[in-house]
Amino acid sequence: MKKVILTTGGTGGHIYPALAVAQELKDRGVDVLFVGTSIRMEKDIVPKAGYRFIGLNIAPPKTIKNMFKYIRGIFQGFKIVMKEKPDAIIGFGNYISVPVVLAGIILRKKVYLQEQNANMGGMNKFFYRFVEKTFLAFEKTYDDIPIKYQKKVMVTGNPLRKETYTVDSAEEREKIKTEPGEKILLITGGSLGAKEINDGVLKNWDRFRENRNIRLYWATGEKNYDEIMRSIERAKMQDIVRPYFDNMINIMAAADLVICRAGALTISEIIELGKPSIIIPYSSIKVGQYANGKLLKDAGAALMYKNSESSRAIEKAFELLENQNELDTMKINIRNLKKDNPAGKIIETLDIWRN
Repeated sequence: MKKVILTTGGTGGHIYPALAVAQELKDRGVDVLFVGTSIRMEKDIVPKAGYRFIGLNIAPPKTIKNMFKYIRGIFQGFKIVMKEKPDAIIGFGNYISVPVVLAGIILRKKVYLQEQNANMGGMNKFFYRFVEKTFLAFEKTYDDIPIKYQKKVMVTGNPLRKETYTVDSAEEREKIKTEPGEKILLITGGSLGAKEINDGVLKNWDRFRENRNIRLYWATGEKNYDEIMRSIERAKMQDIVRPYFDNMINIMAAADLVICRAGALTISEIIELGKPSIIIPYSSIKVGQYANGKLLKDAGAALMYKNSESSRAIEKAFELLENQNELDTMKINIRNLKKDNPAGKIIETLDIWRN
């Protein structure tokens, strides 16, 4: 049986693409092993998904204590690769992937990388020269790569959960009993919420309460929810305010417009579902959300606002939901960014299938 090690962790943006690839590998009879940390969310998410998992006790090497842990983690990475003898290794970015990716390169294993964001992260930017292939989510990432290395990269799109590819917009609108002429607006700042976006909604709350043609699905984030519920005295019966929606993909599929941050997976889901959007990127340059959102903006598939302009962005949503022609144009423009079967393309490219 073929064996592939997937090394990832830290955030859902790194973990869920790896899980999508793992499912495709599993469907093809490949033994999958995950290597992450013993302290981040992957230690719970990956075993719950049914995969074997090894957690390294490592953290960002920013202190002396963490540096020693990290060095020990690198040695552990070598032990894992030598013991497991994988046919291939796929790293999904950030410091967590380094021990196993480095071990794979030095031990002459077939090593691959996957980059979720428009701008390449530090780990992938360092290692792409030394691996078999790096799989990119977006064409824009070619800008980070010298021409002589571009044959070592391939644009596949971000692997997403299977339900993203099968969910149907009309069916989802029917499930929530959308009325003729009613517009569905999804607002989310991610699982942690986004204070600036929430404040923009609160400033416009009277308009939401009075507008009978807009049904709002608002994910406030856990830490903001109680305070927000105290702030909004009343809401229309059809408006739904929650800390987070477990069925976010279904709501996004039903939506006429999405207001959100610009995390790599959120952008990829919007592209796959073909949804017009208003993007308010997280302001930190390190996170790379600005470049992700600009992809949609430059394609004419989204509008983009700064954090400080969140209230204006919400006001623009009311205007946009009344302009079906503009929404339709954004839907057409987003089609040019869509990629077919990213996980399948990644797996077919792995050089492990020959006897």
